[in-house]
Amino acid sequence: MRKSLILTRNFPPLATGDASRVWKIASNLASIGWEPVVVAPPAVAGAELSLSSGANKVAAVYRTGPGIDGSKLEPADMNALLHGKPLPVVRTLASRFTGLFRDGHDGDAWRNGAALLVAKLLEENPGIDMLYAQGPPVEPLLLALETARKHSLAVVLDITAPLDPDMPGPGPASSSPAARAEGEILLSGVPMITTTRALKEYFLKKYIGRLDHGAMTIVPNAFDSTHPVFGATEPSARNGAMRIALFIDDLPKPDLKAFIDGLDSWAGSDRIGNGDVEITMFGDGAGDMAGRVGKSPAGQLLSFDLEGGIGRQLEHCRNADLCGAVLGRRPSGARILPDRLVDALGMGRPLMGSLPDGVAANLVHEAGGATAPAGDSKATAALFRSQFAAWRSGALAVPPAGLISRHAITGAMQELTRAIAPQYVL
Repeated sequence: MRKSLILTRNFPPLATGDASRVWKIASNLASIGWEPVVVAPPAVAGAELSLSSGANKVAAVYRTGPGIDGSKLEPADMNALLHGKPLPVVRTLASRFTGLFRDGHDGDAWRNGAALLVAKLLEENPGIDMLYAQGPPVEPLLLALETARKHSLAVVLDITAPLDPDMPGPGPASSSPAARAEGEILLSGVPMITTTRALKEYFLKKYIGRLDHGAMTIVPNAFDSTHPVFGATEPSARNGAMRIALFIDDLPKPDLKAFIDGLDSWAGSDRIGNGDVEITMFGDGAGDMAGRVGKSPAGQLLSFDLEGGIGRQLEHCRNADLCGAVLGRRPSGARILPDRLVDALGMGRPLMGSLPDGVAANLVHEAGGATAPAGDSKATAALFRSQFAAWRSGALAVPPAGLISRHAITGAMQELTRAIAPQYVL
């Protein structure tokens, strides 16, 4: 079988959305004719050590450095570590060269070290004929372009968010390093994939007249039903506690405060206790949420999984009566679709969210679920009130089968095949 070399600074045990996406793609490459060889960031001791693949195990994973010891970290610090956030307590000299943190300071060091590993793997694996690279951050994408040109390999770049975080609109290009790197990558002429139509349209408008519509294929985030967690489970009895699983994004402080205020208002005014509702929170922003809740009225309803990886997050969704996401009012928020929200859809779970207008909110509405505008505390209280009432009456909307099937991994892999096809006769 042909081999594809995958370059990413996101891979389990990291628990980012991009780590989840690339893990699923790597797990399913064999279905379109490639065996994955992954160049991944270091492992984290004390984190979820293994993650069951679906139908195909990812066996060849090469780390860019020795593992980082997270076994003695506080839960909030472990959560930051698993989401690639800078953490001075473990920022050793070694970690700066392995690409564990993705804050821009370690990029050149990571790229130089990864280039040596890539050269070694290409020499040892003559069957490698394609490069897949994911960003942001930009270093795997730049390394893939450099390597593909040097070795005449097919390449596909997976761009999951704006590479310039300032997200300027069309017009004179910024001179920042991120802006220059984004322009170099987007206008390189190689096939690219991205996660949503909204993100593709953003790039087309920003680079109008320079970026061809056909250069970028939408390969959406998808669920893999071959994973063991997608087995059947029974909903909780309506005379017990309602179970809610929530992915919490890294929220701006005003949005974080508004969400907590909304929960407090609902719990206080409706006298909701911990025997009524159990809310499990996880994700990039769960640590900040845990630190802000304190002794608020809603605090007794909440539990936080700050140390679990992707596998545990999937379990939370599987065991929930209702799943949702909380995103902030950031420019990118309208264009992204949290991977865990798609997994919950694939499990047939009713959906909800505190979300900006955009891709994630549209999916929840298509699934028959309800949303509150991000940063609106009154609407957040009303959202939880309505969803609790719907659960008690057995009226939570189950996503339609057609919507679920459109988000299966098989469709995503077909789109990936189309992106590759112009370079390679499959």
